[in-house]
Amino acid sequence: MNVDLVMMALTAWREARGEGPQGMLAVAWVIANRVKAGIEGTCALDVVTAKWQFSSLTAPGDAMLIQWPHSSDPAWIEACSAATTAMSGSSADPTGGATDYANLAVCDPAWAKVYKRSAVIGHHTFFTRI
Repeated sequence: MNVDLVMMALTAWREARGEGPQGMLAVAWVIANRVKAGIEGTCALDVVTAKWQFSSLTAPGDAMLIQWPHSSDPAWIEACSAATTAMSGSSADPTGGATDYANLAVCDPAWAKVYKRSAVIGHHTFFTRI
C-alpha cells in the first residue's frame, strides 16, 4: 500500500472507527474529494497533514495522535478497504461530494453555518463548500 493510501486509512481509522465501515468510507471520501479539488494539497498525505484539517493527525493534544492500529484489527482492515475504495472511486460517494465534516454534538465550527450539508452518517455531518 502506498503512503497516500496508508495515511488515508489511518485518518479514517482514527477519525471514524467508532462509526463503522460506512463512517470510515465517508471520511475516506472526504479526503479523496479534497485531493480531487486541490484543497490543502494534491495528494492524500498533504491533505490529511495540513494544519488543523484532521485533528487526529494534526491537533496538539488530540488523544488520537498516539493511537496506532494493529495490522489484525478488523477496523484497520476496513479502513484500508475504505481508503482503497475512495481513492479508486470504485463505489458511489456516500457523502454527496463532501469536503468537510464535523460531529456537531462535540463542536460547532463557524464554517458549518456557511457550507451546504450533504449527508449525515453516524455522528458526523458532512458538508460541501459552496
